[in-house]
Amino acid sequence: MIEARYIYGNEALQLCASIRYEVFTQEQGVDIQLERDFYDHFAHHVVVIEGDLPVATGRLIFTNEVFLLGRIAVLKDHRGKNYGDLVVRMLIDRAFSIGANEVEVHAQLSAQGFYEGIGFIPIGDPFYEAGIEHITMIVDQKSLQKSCQ
Repeated sequence: MIEARYIYGNEALQLCASIRYEVFTQEQGVDIQLERDFYDHFAHHVVVIEGDLPVATGRLIFTNEVFLLGRIAVLKDHRGKNYGDLVVRMLIDRAFSIGANEVEVHAQLSAQGFYEGIGFIPIGDPFYEAGIEHITMIVDQKSLQKSCQ
């Protein structure tokens, strides 16, 4: 069985931490001190659970007047199952339902095509975050692609 749900607080931290650690710290070499931050305590999180195993996650925060997606991660053995698409769309839906006009993501350049397929549009120049090249992208209700990838 596959379940996708919104979670908050300590439950979110417990379910999401192992996914994020494996993807960001072990796979990509991001320092764990950069991967975890105080936003986790009040972010809207989504987790996808396959059987009993948390396999995908992401979060939505509101900071500096911006609804910002982040920490989108899918365990390596579970990629290609559209779990990332599901996580991002659930977070976008949550953002729009609580008042967002647009949603922003700092996308790793290697994932830019994935986000463009959902309807995100790149803005500005690439920059480095946690030692990885990123680009800011935004999506609004007009540019959002209605069908999943």
